[in-house]
Amino acid sequence: MKYDVVIVGAGPSGAASARGLVNEGFKVLVIDKKKLPRYKICSGIIFKKSQDIMERYFGKIPESVYVTPNLLKGVRFWTDSKNFSDWPFHKDGNGAPNVWRSDYDSWLIKNSGAEVRDCCCLKGFKDLGNSVILECYDTISHELIPITCGYVISAEGSKSVIRAGLEPEFEKGLKWFIAYQNYYEGTSDLDPYFYHGFLDSQYGDVYAWYNVKNGLQVFGTAVRKGGKIDPYLRKYSEMLKDRFGLTLKNLVREASCLGNDMCTTGNFYLGKGNILLVGEAAGFLNAFGEGISCALSTGLLAAEAISKSFTSGIDALGLYTELTKVERRQTKASWKLGSKIAGRELMPL
Repeated sequence: MKYDVVIVGAGPSGAASARGLVNEGFKVLVIDKKKLPRYKICSGIIFKKSQDIMERYFGKIPESVYVTPNLLKGVRFWTDSKNFSDWPFHKDGNGAPNVWRSDYDSWLIKNSGAEVRDCCCLKGFKDLGNSVILECYDTISHELIPITCGYVISAEGSKSVIRAGLEPEFEKGLKWFIAYQNYYEGTSDLDPYFYHGFLDSQYGDVYAWYNVKNGLQVFGTAVRKGGKIDPYLRKYSEMLKDRFGLTLKNLVREASCLGNDMCTTGNFYLGKGNILLVGEAAGFLNAFGEGISCALSTGLLAAEAISKSFTSGIDALGLYTELTKVERRQTKASWKLGSKIAGRELMPL
């Protein structure tokens, strides 16, 4: 199997990379280890920057991707259980789309124009200079699949097999946190048209959050890896019940994911040789966990770098490094602003 570019990961950064490359006539394969569409722990808020990119490259979000309430007014940050400040969304005055990430990601990747193969797990890779060989494992057919390509884009998220393989010492230096989120049938007095962030450190090492999707009470928190999440979650849940009348019935889903400190330290890793990293795999994650906008942006920038490298012979990684200067600066600035809003370091890992 031979391709111009193989993209590992079918999230927004992978879809944007694929869209940008397909538009330039490249033969592109996207692989993902999960069965698509797959669940993703996320607020599912589409900020203005993401909306603008999508409308240009993918079109308008279909109604089937939205949840209720379908538009959110803004983010409401609580310094304690009584005091808050609102940060409104601005997109023609309508608010920000509220979506399920599984449906949203599925729509993006289907409209990328690339060939997509799910249940395809990356086992190893070799960069030979003028080409990259990937060894993949199909979890359905249980067969090993060798794939040859000119470039690889890692869009794997924070836990990147490719990054760990390229720079094991870099990987050892990372600090990690665990985010946990659950979905309950129930009710609450909190305004469902806002995404709520509770910044008091007694509810988590990063922050605790709450929002509503199709009537489900969605809330969670994050702690440093190795820490105990139950005491934080218990205290947070009790506060929501006592202060905001949270009532819980059936638990519909619970989920968790890993994140690291690349974004807060500005310790980005953009790639090596013919392998580029995008989105959270490269360290792009904005304050309070907003990552869709920088995923879409860096995916398109990686596609631009590879496209220009093919036509002009310019080093793709060097060009990508130059193209992402603004995005890296904005990511670091977002965490400084986040810490200012919270009145403390947001990720004390």
